[in-house]
Amino acid sequence: NSDIAARKRIMRIRALACLLLCTLLTGCFFEHPLTRGPSKDINSWLLGVWEGTDSKGRTYRAGVVPITSDRYYVSFRSLGRKKTPRGVWEFEGWISRVSYSRFLSLKCAVTSGEIPEGGYVFVNYQVIDQNTVITRRLELDSPPEAASQQIREEVRQRLRDNSLMPDEGVKWK
Repeated sequence: NSDIAARKRIMRIRALACLLLCTLLTGCFFEHPLTRGPSKDINSWLLGVWEGTDSKGRTYRAGVVPITSDRYYVSFRSLGRKKTPRGVWEFEGWISRVSYSRFLSLKCAVTSGEIPEGGYVFVNYQVIDQNTVITRRLELDSPPEAASQQIREEVRQRLRDNSLMPDEGVKWK
């Protein structure tokens, strides 16, 4: 019985770690998209299978394929340090422009439980070259139920204050 209790505690800790991981990578989730739809067509340099490792040695893998001329299907896997699957999420995504910046608006379609199905996450992306992309989480204070316009207003303000993206991000190759 103590073995079962220990296993349950480990599973809860792993679930919490996955939640924190997703929050750190993508910011918190929202009930509404950053923009109602795509602001531009897909960037073909984002397509493919990408792998990134964070500062703690945890590995992540993302597959990005086009659904239409302006929408992506994104499969995200958390692999941990030993490259064993920890969580899987699937998203429909599109490029959202706010001011002069581009973001990926990702609507969760399949979840490992940390991001609710139908919830939105937003990620800033920077294409360095055909083989390198950096993603950065957004530092937002808006509540999950905030309207799209309210979220965009906060994004614009934080872009002006240079406080929207507090970290260097994750480099994907």
